[in-house]
Amino acid sequence: MILMQASSNVRIKVLTWLMEFLERRPFIITPLLRLIANAPFISKKLMVLPRAFMGATAFEIHDVDRENGRIGIGGVEEIMAGSKIIHLLHTALAERMGDEKKNEALYDMGMNLCKWEVSQALEHGRWAPAVLVPLIFNGRILDDIQTDPVMRRFFQSVMNMMSRLITDEGGWGRLEFDFDSLPLRVILSNSQEARWLGKSEKPVCHFYAGIVAGYASTISGEPFESREIACKAAGQPHCIFELHRLASRSSDV
Repeated sequence: MILMQASSNVRIKVLTWLMEFLERRPFIITPLLRLIANAPFISKKLMVLPRAFMGATAFEIHDVDRENGRIGIGGVEEIMAGSKIIHLLHTALAERMGDEKKNEALYDMGMNLCKWEVSQALEHGRWAPAVLVPLIFNGRILDDIQTDPVMRRFFQSVMNMMSRLITDEGGWGRLEFDFDSLPLRVILSNSQEARWLGKSEKPVCHFYAGIVAGYASTISGEPFESREIACKAAGQPHCIFELHRLASRSSDV
């Protein structure tokens, strides 16, 4: 057990050093590594996250099946839709359910969608090499990043890269994970919910809040809830979400 843990720590340190080395030298990624990541034959053998770290964009990594009318990334099927769908979800559900139930439904939709996407990525085994999966997705991860600076930097790089592919380059806005804060925070710039719903006296990004909770819950294997504490629609520079363990929240009551 000690030897396995030591081996994991070495892999994490090496990977963290490599990722930070490349992040500080974009002139290597842009002309050289991105060319390799998108080269015929090579690109088909590389997994999603390694290609992304080499500079490939989400649209370069997507698989398009023209014959069957399908598109996906790393085995996760997607449907392209206009951003207006966010506004329509809010308005159509509010007309039928009222605001409170609508907000709960949107939160649940975001959470379940994110859980499904992450589980599909793991199930198809095309996002990360098998040796990395236990390092990223495990029940100790959110505790480890609070006590281990190297693990925190490694995990933050991985999560920011995943959100770059799914949210940033998917048109949802820019999502950044702040693992230095306690409770953990996620910062969202250019929220589509805030954009379409306009000015509000209170936070409006219920769908995004569910997505953030789905990320944390699926990765850690324990239930988390997400609460928006600042919102662009309410006049703040960014939307900010706090993550809380449901177990610890209930035990404090």
